[in-house]
Amino acid sequence: MRLIRWPRRLAGIVGVAALAAVAAAALPDDPYMRFATLDHTIQNRIRWIYERIHDDPAPIDVAIIGPSRSGAAVSSPRLGSDLAALGRPLHTVNFSLPENGRDLNWVILQELLGTKHPRLIVIGVIEKPSRFGHPAYKYVAPAKDVVDPAYAGNLNYLANLIYLPYRQLRLFAARLAPQLFDLPARFDPTRYAGSDDDTTTTFRAGDGTVVERNARVPKPELEAGVVRYERGVHAARLGRRFADVEFGDERTYVRRMAALARTHGVPVAFLFLPYYTGPSVIQERALYQRLGPLLDASFVARHDEWYSDVAHLNHPGAIVLTDWLAPQVARLVGPPETKP
Repeated sequence: MRLIRWPRRLAGIVGVAALAAVAAAALPDDPYMRFATLDHTIQNRIRWIYERIHDDPAPIDVAIIGPSRSGAAVSSPRLGSDLAALGRPLHTVNFSLPENGRDLNWVILQELLGTKHPRLIVIGVIEKPSRFGHPAYKYVAPAKDVVDPAYAGNLNYLANLIYLPYRQLRLFAARLAPQLFDLPARFDPTRYAGSDDDTTTTFRAGDGTVVERNARVPKPELEAGVVRYERGVHAARLGRRFADVEFGDERTYVRRMAALARTHGVPVAFLFLPYYTGPSVIQERALYQRLGPLLDASFVARHDEWYSDVAHLNHPGAIVLTDWLAPQVARLVGPPETKP
């Protein structure tokens, strides 16, 4: 018998593995289970976000979407009460999550606009965006989004794509035996956190520890944190010509978010939140201002008493910030809707 040469054998093995991976990646999943896979991580709120959108009949009029800075800075219940005091009773939510990466915000916005009818989207931004996508994206994004690289130079793409077949196999099996994978079979109203989750009072870590956001950090400790933080921040390296590559996650997905909101007739605004003593210079200011108004909260950077660490406001700081934000939100939402 003629032996098959090893290059052909290797090519055959690789081909079969590739076909198996494609077949696994194409398996259907339950979106609710997908959003519940991060329950025991720092991203545990993402399950509540899915429930608030799909399983809670309460409207969503104003949604805050962004990184942990906007999560710590805007109190959704306070914003709602402030708007009511201004004669604008609106339902508000804060869908911000820890860590940077605009691709995950894109996933959340698609879920939101596919089900609810908000009147304003506020996107939290910082002085310089990340060069990477969000680490949780590969766990919760629809398979079609994971397969789409979105932009040239996507540094997360290969790792996300390699993980997809395993994820889909696990989620497919979990539909048959959810208890074996520690995943919920369906929405349970008895464990639902309610419509008004306040991200500025407490924070639940991945191990379940609840962290209070009331702490005021001594000024010397904040100043030392600023030094460490700024040491890890690097200016743009590829220049304006290749900015869409170096900062593709921010530039691509922010544009997509604004375009999707526009198709639904929803205005978008951007909320800038600085770190303690941070600059008022915003690298992507021109991009944001082309897509919507920029609400610049640079004033908070001078107040050490409002920070729980170098980048996040404490609860008293969040109250100040939210009270400052409310009249601007009321203006952007426009006059009350009149019923015919």
